[in-house]
Amino acid sequence: MAEEISEISVGQFDTVSQLIASSVSLQLAVIGLIIGIIVISVVYRKFSFWIKTQKFNHTRPHVARFARKIILPFLAIALISSVNMYIQVFELFDEELTVTQIEGELAPSEIFAKMLNTLNILVIGYTISQLVPIALTKRDSSRLEREDFEAWREMRGFPDDADDLFHKLYKWIPPKQKPDDLTEEEFNSYLQTDEGIQYLENFRTSRGAPIGSYEKKF
Repeated sequence: MAEEISEISVGQFDTVSQLIASSVSLQLAVIGLIIGIIVISVVYRKFSFWIKTQKFNHTRPHVARFARKIILPFLAIALISSVNMYIQVFELFDEELTVTQIEGELAPSEIFAKMLNTLNILVIGYTISQLVPIALTKRDSSRLEREDFEAWREMRGFPDDADDLFHKLYKWIPPKQKPDDLTEEEFNSYLQTDEGIQYLENFRTSRGAPIGSYEKKF
């Protein structure tokens, strides 16, 4: 159609119901849409159940939640677009279009297209309302995780870590130059033993600053 079709308004629902009752093609299209929605609901339930049984549902809950939320609107938009394309390709409403154009009324194809556009808008709005909270929660969680990780590194592990987890992941590297609070002999002697290295790792200068650095073991 040359003229752009706008979304359906509230006042047009009576016209829609009348056209559905009077047009066999429109009734069949609506029935096909309803059947498609039912199929999508079944697929969505099975997909959600499958996601919940996967390991990444626990290791990456935000990703799992995003996948569960995005699949429903994705399938819905695919269904609506497919129905709309099917109508346009096979020109289901040509006969009704000729009649309604003579009478000066909206054609069934125009009304149905408005219905599909309205459904698309509702699906997109629903998708946004579901995904925005997930994105905000993920951002807050990432910030808190980063803060916890920095605190964990600064403390060189939390007191309740099992089997000295921090030192399993990080290796302490002594400074290239001795700290001012130690003599050269003291510094070198500490580097010769494991106890001395542990002492240097926990050593603080007169200003309270640690010495050395850490690198990942893996």
